[in-house]
Amino acid sequence: MDEKDLNKVNEAIERLNESVRDFYEAAAENTAAVQESNIQLAQNLFESGVEALKIQAEINQYTLQNLSEQFQKHQEVFRELSRDSLGAYENFLDSLFSYYEEVLGEPEKVGD
Repeated sequence: MDEKDLNKVNEAIERLNESVRDFYEAAAENTAAVQESNIQLAQNLFESGVEALKIQAEINQYTLQNLSEQFQKHQEVFRELSRDSLGAYENFLDSLFSYYEEVLGEPEKVGD
């Protein structure tokens, strides 16, 4: 092989090396871009997950507060109902005692 042929071979090898280097540079740039995109995606998913958790916590807090208020209302209604029921029962017992007094007279005290 003469020098001319060697120069052509060397030039071809240089072009091939340059093509391979360009390919690897492009691949590295694409890989970096994909990694950056994946980082952004992961960050967005994390941030949206955190935001969803914050919203859920607010909903839970509102629900618990509402349940607490409802419980207090129900408790007060139950107390009032209990007082009314107890009052009605006392009146019933008083009426029985009054009836007993009317029918039988004064009850005798023990020890008189």
